[in-house]
Amino acid sequence: MNRETLKLSEEQRRDLVEGNTHGKSKWAVLFTVLIMTFMATLDSSIVNVAMPVMQRDLAVGLDEIQWISSIYLLVTCAVLLVFGRLGDLYGKVWMFQAGVAVFTVGSLLCGMSATLGQLVAARAVQGVGGAAAMANNMGIITESFPARERGRALGLLSSFVALGMMCGPVLGGFIVSALPWEYIFLINVPVGIASLVLGFKTLPHVKPQIAGRSLDALGCVLIVPGMFLTFVCASTLASGVETPVLGGLAIGLVLLAGFALHERRARDPLVPLELFSDRMFVVNLLCLFISFVAIGAYELMTPFYLQDARGFTPSLAGIVFCVIPLANAITGPLSGAASDRIGCELPTCAGLATFAFGLFMVGRFDMESGLPEILFFLGLASFGTSLFQSPNNSLIMGSVPHELLGFAGSASALARYLGLATGITGSMSLLYGQMSVAAGEHVTAFVEGRPDIFLFGYERVYWVMSALVALGFALTLWRMRSRAR
Repeated sequence: MNRETLKLSEEQRRDLVEGNTHGKSKWAVLFTVLIMTFMATLDSSIVNVAMPVMQRDLAVGLDEIQWISSIYLLVTCAVLLVFGRLGDLYGKVWMFQAGVAVFTVGSLLCGMSATLGQLVAARAVQGVGGAAAMANNMGIITESFPARERGRALGLLSSFVALGMMCGPVLGGFIVSALPWEYIFLINVPVGIASLVLGFKTLPHVKPQIAGRSLDALGCVLIVPGMFLTFVCASTLASGVETPVLGGLAIGLVLLAGFALHERRARDPLVPLELFSDRMFVVNLLCLFISFVAIGAYELMTPFYLQDARGFTPSLAGIVFCVIPLANAITGPLSGAASDRIGCELPTCAGLATFAFGLFMVGRFDMESGLPEILFFLGLASFGTSLFQSPNNSLIMGSVPHELLGFAGSASALARYLGLATGITGSMSLLYGQMSVAAGEHVTAFVEGRPDIFLFGYERVYWVMSALVALGFALTLWRMRSRAR
């Protein structure tokens, strides 16, 4: 190493390493990763729109059809950390490509399913593939782009997530109105094949140089069933307390406790616990989790308010709802580019402050709120979270050693999925609990002719969510002050 290189800052030295795509164009790498990301988020939003049609065709109840959506989320959460570690050990590109292949096969199986059981099993296969890809997409981008351009690249990643969410309801509505519901899954097959072929041409297939490291097999055996059982049983408890569910939850928690004890003694732990001694890394992940708890809540509450309380048609409600991913798609790249120039601290602080205020104002919607007011404050809340996400992702990925980028990407993906699941489950429980208080009796659905009961619970959900995001804002302020010292 020459004298000039020795004079480089640590960040600049990392730029030399991370910006090396081994002869591959970094923008071609980004484009390939974005295709898979778009496909996965598109598939998720399409499924939600098509579930009423699938429920009728499969002749099952609402409690059963929900497993089509839930199983994907649960499986993804259970295996994310494993695939992140495998990416660090054997190559993030190889794991990403394997995820694309498995997701595509799962999509084909979903389209061929004739019963609910077959469809749920095929969705689980999709979840495994989606987890392998999503655990490594941020790591691939981070390796391919130098730190000075990372924010813009991760901002584009956030935008494609938003575009997938925005296009899903529109495309899904068109497909199920013109074709059998199976085509919402079959549409992924040619896209997945194209992404796989493109990946072999554009992605740098290089095995990491991590000598003497191996996969923590016992850790995998403990954490995957432990997380799956815990999430499934915790979700099922919302429908009622039953002995088998409590038993499954206890087993899941015991497995997770055993995993934690094992990791403290493992030679090559699945979860590098030393990272969690870095307070900044923990704060970054915690703020990401908090933001997605609120995102899960307000994206779930908004359709209820628009359709049940205000009586908007599904098509009008869908158009109004599109302001959320539209603001995200516009703001994501701008936020990422700004963080490349001014740093990540200020955008994350401003983003969570704006998000908290936007949530508070959305919670004040009532029967007299006009459409311009609804669009403005929904867009403002989405603008806030979009301003926050890309810089915060840059902070997470930039705070770990190069050999742990796969773990950092999977940990951030896990924080997002867990946040969404917590926000959806928690907000529904809080909503119906507060509606029951207002009604003076147990309520588990919208009470026809009494929008005031719904708005009572709706407002309190947003009080809690805006307060939670305000806590995240306080954490970002503390982080910014700590870095300034």
